Amino acid sequence: MTRGRRRWIGAAFTAVTLAWLLLILLVPAALARGTRGRTMTAVSAGTYLMAGFVCHQRPDRSFHPAGVQMPVCARCAGLYLGAGAGVLAAGVLAAGVRRRQGAGSGPGRTAGSTEPGQAPAWLRWAVLAAAAPTGISFVAEMAGWIPSIGELRAAAGVPLGVAVTWVASLVIRGDLA
Repeated sequence: MTRGRRRWIGAAFTAVTLAWLLLILLVPAALARGTRGRTMTAVSAGTYLMAGFVCHQRPDRSFHPAGVQMPVCARCAGLYLGAGAGVLAAGVLAAGVRRRQGAGSGPGRTAGSTEPGQAPAWLRWAVLAAAAPTGISFVAEMAGWIPSIGELRAAAGVPLGVAVTWVASLVIRGDLA
């Protein structure tokens, strides 16, 4: 795949990730303000419908800004917030790498890898560590050790959202196979 095509796909990935984050944040705010009309009805219905494919949307586990339930639960909100941060960080890091490498070089090795496209061991451990807060909070809630607190669920999801989006960005750039 050409460098230009990878950049285009990376830009589209960034745009879609950030657009989704904005939708899940702004649709409840718009509904709370009483924004109506065909367009708002279609956008809000589409957002809640799409979110329902990946999230249980339980009211007791969701944030309700201004009294309107978000399209996703608190944990998913944290994951998407992390994804937004991760895609922005990946873009900034990629731009820095491109500046250091110069315009003439193609996708290279991921730091610490032995072969082009091979994920280094530290990257696998980083993703596992990022998943730990979500896993621990899930197990602790299921075991009854801690109550289901939205802010805790969201905060636990942020690192995993960052890590997964970062790895996806590495794949899109061609740094990982």
